[in-house]
Amino acid sequence: MRHNYVQYGRPQFRLLSDNQIEELHLATLQILERTGVLFECQEAIELLGDAGADVSNPSRVKIPCYMVEQALRTSPKMVTFYTREGELAMVLNGQTGSHFGAMPDCPNYLNPYSGQRRACYIEDIADTARLIDALPNMEWAYLATGHQTIPGAIVDKVSLLQFILNSSKPVIAEINDAASLREMIDLCSIVAGGEETLR
Repeated sequence: MRHNYVQYGRPQFRLLSDNQIEELHLATLQILERTGVLFECQEAIELLGDAGADVSNPSRVKIPCYMVEQALRTSPKMVTFYTREGELAMVLNGQTGSHFGAMPDCPNYLNPYSGQRRACYIEDIADTARLIDALPNMEWAYLATGHQTIPGAIVDKVSLLQFILNSSKPVIAEINDAASLREMIDLCSIVAGGEETLR
C-alpha cells in the first residue's frame, strides 16, 4: 500500500508545461507593465495609482511587476464555495481538479421545445437554473449581463434573483457598479434570511 497517495475524484487535464506557464506569466507581467490595461472606473484608477501603478494616462493604467507579484503572494491560496444551504460545494486550490459550471443567462437561447434560437427571457433563466441545479456535474453558475430583453440597469439583479430562486448552487455574478453590488447583497440576504445568515 502506498503512503501519501492522493486520488482525485474529478477529471484533471493539463495543457501547458511548467516552462510554458512561466513564459505566459512573464509575458503577462510585461504587458501589464509596458502596455497597460484600460480601466473605466475612476475609483479603481485612483486606488491603483495610490498603490504604485502608473496612471499618467488613465486610459492605459500600467501595473508594475512588483504589484502583481505582491497581489499573488497575498491572495488566498484556496477559495471554498458553499451551496445556499451551507453545504460544501467545491474547493478551488489548484489540487482538487476541474469544476464545471454553466451560464443560465446567455444572450441567445435555444428553445428546447421548438428548437428555435431566440433572445433569452427571464423565464428562460429560471428554467436553465433549475436544469443546472438538477445536473450533478454542474457545480456552479456564471451570470453575465448581456441580455437584450432586460433593461441594462437591472439585468444583473434580475439574473441573480432568477438563479438563486431556482438553484442552490454557487453563483458568480457580473455586477454593473458598486450600487448594484450593495443591492445584490441585500437581495441575497433576503433570500438567505438575513445578512448574518448569508455570511
